[in-house]
Amino acid sequence: MAPSALDSLEALQTDFPDLAEDIQELANLYQRKLWHQLTLKVEACFHSSAFNRGDIPVRLFKGFVSDFGHKINYLKLAQFAVHACKFQPNPAAACELLTSVIAKLEELKQSRTAEAVLFLRMHVAQHKLETGDVAECKAITESVTEALAKLQDVDPCVSAALYYVTSLLAKHQAAYADYYRAALTYLSYVSSDSLQPDFKLRLAVDVSLAALLGEGVYSFGQLLQHPIVSSLDGTPSQWLHELLVAFNDGDMHAYDALCAKYATQLNAQPALVAHERRLREKVTIMALLDLISNTPPEARSIALADIGARTKLDTDGVEFLLMKALALHLIEGVIDEVASIVEVSWVTPRILTPAQLRGLKTRLDGWVGRVAAVAAALESESVGMLAAAGGGSAAAAAEVGVSA
Repeated sequence: MAPSALDSLEALQTDFPDLAEDIQELANLYQRKLWHQLTLKVEACFHSSAFNRGDIPVRLFKGFVSDFGHKINYLKLAQFAVHACKFQPNPAAACELLTSVIAKLEELKQSRTAEAVLFLRMHVAQHKLETGDVAECKAITESVTEALAKLQDVDPCVSAALYYVTSLLAKHQAAYADYYRAALTYLSYVSSDSLQPDFKLRLAVDVSLAALLGEGVYSFGQLLQHPIVSSLDGTPSQWLHELLVAFNDGDMHAYDALCAKYATQLNAQPALVAHERRLREKVTIMALLDLISNTPPEARSIALADIGARTKLDTDGVEFLLMKALALHLIEGVIDEVASIVEVSWVTPRILTPAQLRGLKTRLDGWVGRVAAVAAALESESVGMLAAAGGGSAAAAAEVGVSA
């Protein structure tokens, strides 16, 4: 016969006498059937360092929380299960615990269990990936993505779990652009302050490298404005933040200077070394995009020589760069080789950093000033024309009067 919830608490108290006060409170709340207060107390215990040692979380969940799990918020129960899994000896044991909770929730046959089940399934997928079962992780992720799209008012933690595991899967497959997008989406569902400093730093490094290496990623504005990037500052990885700024600004001179300054750090990143040519091409394209974006639309007949000066390319290199940008649909326009200019009619939009927004404001202020000047000139001319017309009418009237 399995021990009761109270027996499990008693055994836990015997093994860990220093937890006696908390365990007595858990038992009291359980006996009084104060499920909400009990949920809060369990949550407090799981956040306490005294409980987060050895197999205490696993024993507390399996022997106690599981007994009344069907009486509390299902998503909270799922979160307790995930926390307990952190103290399981291996991913297989973690999967077993999570799967057992999923089975119990599905037995309830209630629609309110949907979020909790999806949340747990994504953590099963994460552990599957840890064991090398990539196919199963991918299958679960695709299934949860489809199921989640059918739900409304989904708790952010469920979406966060989905996109976090999606990012891990993309990282495993070295799909840099997919990782970058999934990681940014994950960060939109969680508070940066809620992340542990060491985890936040690792994530900041990974998402920064993915931004640099990701194909089709030609704007870092969203990443640079996220608080997670600041976690790089003051650490040995600060060079990544500086490199992101240089790329986003399309500053070739800053890029070359940083490559020389941080050669050791760059060479310690195999992916950056392996894709050195791609990095050079990307920063060159971003230099072109920045030049065009900062040029007023009415003045976007840009000399190839000006592009060459900005990108450090000769004429042939500039023409190839423009053809590349046109092929990637980053710009639209026509190259006039005879006049050695490019007529740009459209440039891909991008998320602007505060510095870029200030530059845009300056351009808008100038445009407003020019419009105001034209309006004033038109008003002055119209007044003069009205005055002239009025004078002519008066003379005509006088002439008519004389004749009369």
